Parts: sequence; structure tokens; C-alpha cells
Amino acid sequence: MSSTANLFELHYYFNNDSHLIDASLRNRCEGEVLAILNEAASILSIDASLYSSIPSEGGFRDFWKAMGKNNNQITILLVIATIVLSRVPTTDPEMEALEKEIKKLTIEEKKLNIEKLKLELEEKAVAEVDKNVINKAAKVIDKNLKIVKRRSNLYSLLSNEHTIDKVGFTLSDSDSGDFFSDERQILRENFTKFIICSDTLRAEVDENAVIEIISPVLKEGRFKWKGVYEDAVISFDMNDADFKEDVLLENIAFKHGSCIRCVLRKSREIDEIGEVKVTGYAVTTVVEVIEGDEVHKTKQGIRYRHTKALKDSQQDFFS
Repeated sequence: MSSTANLFELHYYFNNDSHLIDASLRNRCEGEVLAILNEAASILSIDASLYSSIPSEGGFRDFWKAMGKNNNQITILLVIATIVLSRVPTTDPEMEALEKEIKKLTIEEKKLNIEKLKLELEEKAVAEVDKNVINKAAKVIDKNLKIVKRRSNLYSLLSNEHTIDKVGFTLSDSDSGDFFSDERQILRENFTKFIICSDTLRAEVDENAVIEIISPVLKEGRFKWKGVYEDAVISFDMNDADFKEDVLLENIAFKHGSCIRCVLRKSREIDEIGEVKVTGYAVTTVVEVIEGDEVHKTKQGIRYRHTKALKDSQQDFFS
């Protein structure tokens, strides 16, 4: 066994005697694997460049050679990537990665943990690095949305190709040809455990959103309002029935610079590369109407804040 590794192998196993793979499938799988390797390197600030190497038979085997300033860190990066790609999730990937883990740590805490891991991984030989540290780093990478989505894409592609029985990941040293570790194999029956069934995330709610009204809707119907929120122009649904009625009855008139303070619901999903995108906005409760220095509270806003204060006080009591 080699003490370092710089060659990453993806091994496709077929349920027939073929050594051929669909070129389009191979190209798309390669894109997802490279995206995972590059994202992991970026998270851990490991200098790494990836180069395609000559594929070989035995099913079909793709190789990528990783090169960088530090051979030990290259090896650690490939070990972590192999763990992330081959460790079958034991829980629902949607709930675990897309909801609980996103909110479990603040961005600052995540950055701090990653910085600690970087220090522990820096300038050490692989044999000197505690396995727990590598597993910690793998967990950090494993919960990254881009990694989760790219891995889901990979196994979705593989599951749609019925000639593929399983895939394997192996690390080796390109100079000596020695293997760094045994091949980690994933059977076809486990492919679906890596796949996210829905890209929809739980809606994010801003309970103190301020929207400058550009274009109110002054007639009945399902028309979108338009306004400026956090320096961006948005279209949104006005779902506060009491406020809509007041507008239609002309109890509320809008002027240049009129704003509302409101509860804003933001529908979200992750795209094909794991980026979080807002897909729609909806105002559920208008709390205040702001006209310059004048602030007018709404009845529904008073009710909302009263209910929220009671709920918050109950949580404080039980905590």
C-alpha cells in the first residue's frame, strides 16, 4: 500500500460483458465528480488541479490525477472525497442535509470549524492525521449543499443507466502504481439513497421585511405586486386579505416612497449545481404602513405581534 495517493479512480461495473460506456453519460458523470472534488478542495483551501488520465477496461475505469503544492493534502482531499462519494446515507438526505444541517450551525460557526480542520490538516503526513479529524472534515464536506446536490446528480445518472450494476472508488499513487486503499464499492440498490427526491427547501420567513411599493394592485384578482426589498426589485403575492381589502376600499393610498413592514415568505429551492434560489415571494401579514416619518400600524399586524410575543414568552418559560 502506498503512503500517499494522487490518482482518483471511478470504476463502472456492468451487468454484461461490455467494456463500453455511453459517452454522454460518462461526460456528465465526470462533470459531477470533478465538481465535487473542486468544491471540497475549495472548502478546505487545498491547492489542487485535476487532469484526466487514460481510462482502462475491467468494466470501465476513469482516472483523474490530482496535482498541487502539498502531496499530503492532495491525499487527504482524495480520501475525504472518496468517503463523501461512497458513504451510504443512513438518514433521509433531504431532511438531514437540506434542512437540519443548514440551520444547525451559523455561517460563522461553520467557517470556524472549517478553519480548525484546515489547521489540523496542514503540513501533516497522512499517517499522522487522526482518523477522527478526516471524518470531521468529511462530515463538513458532506453537508455542503453543492456537494449534496452534485452527488445526487451523479447517482441519479447512474441509476438511469440499467447496465451499471455498481460503481467503485479507488485511490493510488500514479508514480508507483501502488494502491492507497481498497476499492469502496456502491451497489446499484443503494444508488437511490444518495438521490434527493425534491429540490424544494423549506420557505424562509423574514418577519421584519420592509418593502418600498413600486406597483400596488388596485383591482381584484391574482396579480402580483412589485416593490424594492433589500435593494432588489421583486414581484410578490399579497396574501394579507385585510390589507388588500383596505387598498381596494381606498382606506390606504400609496405615494412615492410608501413602504410596508411585513412578514415576507420566501419560497426556495436548490438548482442543478446546488445553489439556493428564491423562487417566489409572498406577504402574509402587513404589520405597518410607512409614509416618510409616519408609521401606521395595521390591526392584523397588532394581532400578529401579540400572538408572536405570547409564543416567544412560552418558549422562554419552557427553556
